[in-house]
This record gives sequence, C-alpha cells and structure tokens, in this order.
Amino acid sequence: MRWQPLRRLLHRHSAAREAERTRAHALFEAGDYEAAAAAYERLLRLEPAAGGYVNLGYAQLFLDRTDRARRSFGEALARSSEFAPALTGLGDACARAGEHAEAVAYYRRALAADPCLAVAHNNLSLSLTALGELQEAWREAEWRYELPEARTYYPRGKLGPRWDGAALGERRLLVHWEQGYGDIIQHLRFLPPLAARAARFVFECPPPLLRLATAALGAEHVVESRAELPPFDFCAPLLSLPLLLGASARALPVPPYLAADAAVAARLRQRWSGGARRLLGVAWRSSTFDPKRDIELAALLALAGESVRLVSLQKEASAAERALLGARGAIEAGSDFADFFDTATAIAALDAVLTVDTSVAHLAGALGRPGWVLLSEPAAVRWMLDRADTPWYPSMRLLRRAPGQTWEAALAEARAALGIGVR
Repeated sequence: MRWQPLRRLLHRHSAAREAERTRAHALFEAGDYEAAAAAYERLLRLEPAAGGYVNLGYAQLFLDRTDRARRSFGEALARSSEFAPALTGLGDACARAGEHAEAVAYYRRALAADPCLAVAHNNLSLSLTALGELQEAWREAEWRYELPEARTYYPRGKLGPRWDGAALGERRLLVHWEQGYGDIIQHLRFLPPLAARAARFVFECPPPLLRLATAALGAEHVVESRAELPPFDFCAPLLSLPLLLGASARALPVPPYLAADAAVAARLRQRWSGGARRLLGVAWRSSTFDPKRDIELAALLALAGESVRLVSLQKEASAAERALLGARGAIEAGSDFADFFDTATAIAALDAVLTVDTSVAHLAGALGRPGWVLLSEPAAVRWMLDRADTPWYPSMRLLRRAPGQTWEAALAEARAALGIGVR
C-alpha cells in the first residue's frame, strides 16, 4: 500500500490507526522487524508519542541498528521524561553493545520510575551477571517469571508452592528444569549441595540430559520430564538454586560435578589416538539461537596435524562437513551421540576441547576437562567482560573475537598451546 492514501485514511479514522498499530505489533512479533519499523514510522508521523518511539526503537534494535534505536528511545524520553520503557530500551541498547555498566544505570533509572517493571528487573540481572555481580543478579532474575513470554522459556511457569530455602525435613522438593541445555548443565552443580539441605529432592530432567544427571545424582533424585509431575511438597526452578542456597560468587561449586563412562572413554581413546597423537574435540556450530557464535569448520581444520587429531563433537554435521573431516583424518563422532551422556563420554576420551559457545562448552567445563571457548563479542553475559578465564569452569580458557575481526587471532592461543605452527 502506498503511503499517501494510507496517510489520508489514518488521519480520518482512529480505528484505521489502531488497525495499523495492531498490524505493526504483529509484524514485530513475527520477526519482520523491517516491515514493523516502517509501520511504526508511519504511525509516528501522525502520533509522535513516547510509546511509539519505544516501539520503533526496539524494531531498530532487533535490526542491529543500535544508534538509530538509541535516538528513538531518546525521542521517547524527550516527550516523557523518565519514561520507564524508554529507559529500559536504552539499557537494552547498551547491553547489546556490551556496555553493561551503562545498561545497569539505565535499568536502575527505569525501576526508580516503575519499580514493578519486570523486563527492567530481568534485564538488569543479565547485565549484573556480565559485571560479575552475581548475588544481586540472582535476586533480580527472580522477576523472569513475571515476563509475558515466561511460558516460552520456563515451561512450568509459576509452579507452586515455591521453596524459600527453609529447612525441609522429610518434605519432598521438586527442582524443575528451565531454559537451554547449556544453562541446565551450568546449574547442575547446585544439586549436590542441595542434597545436604533436602534429602528428598528430585530433579525433573529433559530426556537428552537424563542419563548424565542420573549418573551424577543417582536414580532416586532424577525423573524424566513429562506432563505429569511426581508428588512434591515444594518446588524450585533450577536457576533459582544459587539464590535459595545462599551461593557466593567467590565460592561457586567447582567441577567436576558430572561424570562419564570411564571404561568406554578409555576404549574410545585407544581407538582414536592412533599412537601418541593428542585428541582435540571440536564443535563449530551452536543453535539457530545466535548464528554469530559459529565458526567455519575449515578454520578449525588447520589445528589438525601429525601431533593432533580432531574429533568432531558436532551433532548433525552436514555431508559436506563430514567430507571435510574425513579428508583431514578427523573422527566424526557427534552424529552417533544419542544424548549428552554419549557426548560426555567422548569428551572424557580427549585431551582437550575447542568449541564455540554451545552446550559442548558447558559439558567439557562441568567434566573438568581442559579446553577453549570461542566467543564473539559481545558474548553471552555468563562469560562476563574482558576475562580469559571463567569462575564457572576453571579448566576452560575464553578466546574472544572482537566485532569485525576474524577468528584467526582468537585461535592463535589454542594453536600455540597445541604446538601447531601457522599453516
């Protein structure tokens, strides 16, 4: 539709303006941010309201037009001083650029204006995590269940009655999983300390992690995720455990807290090593959640050589990728993994792991295995800022790629540690 006829229609009929606003929101929710931004701009020419500029700012933010988004949020503030959604938007723009200290300041201003704005609390928790302020981050993260999209990320929703950390005695506690596999693996470390407080706890576990969690915790403490839950007196989300247990950022439960099949791992190592060669596990692709984390397999193949043999830990490698691995004498193991216990057993057979930010990184770290995590900046907040190490996984090193750079500089440290010359 051309703009001029639409403009006349929107001027005459408020119902038509509301329909266009509904359409713009639908485009945004469908992920068509370009069309949504255009629709919000049309509406702003008629109604330059603070809320409209916030809508436009978020569409621009999701198009990676951060500077434009900042201007739009600023326009909203010019029309409504201390407008909490606009302050939150500016915080989100800063966080997206890796400017988490600035983001925290904006979120605090937003919460001063609207203390119950759940998205500002939740996003404040993320930026505090990036800054290493974990105790406050854990408190703020409890607002995640107030978000409109909570059901998408937290399948059990606001299940109750919620445990408050008090002594349980003989009462049964259900810990239910949430978020992605990497988040779950990262927080499984808090279940052994929980056993000292709740002898009758049970962890509801998604199927791909069932064998791994059962091997670590014992069958009496793990049930497979299903529609009908086992009987319980209280419940707690997995990612709330650090807060409930009074965990300290300076004394996180350290790996290894998971285990693999040692006998099978020994057989795999004997079969794969071919003598004295070191075995390096690699994973180059995460999920569709953030393709910017990925690296081309060809960049990792340069790490293979007479002294190092690569083992692919990548699930669902393409036919072309499998051909590349075969041409370099690499082991293609990932396609045979049935679940994370298989992945863990393969990792236990290796000397080290090099992976992008995916569940393989968490699994290697949770097993206490050495290796490197390749991070595209700005990285996920769990890795914090400007660190080459991580308190979550002391055996792992972080190799960071700045925006606009190639992976070569990040790979140099791993190459040097492996004693591989530049190819």
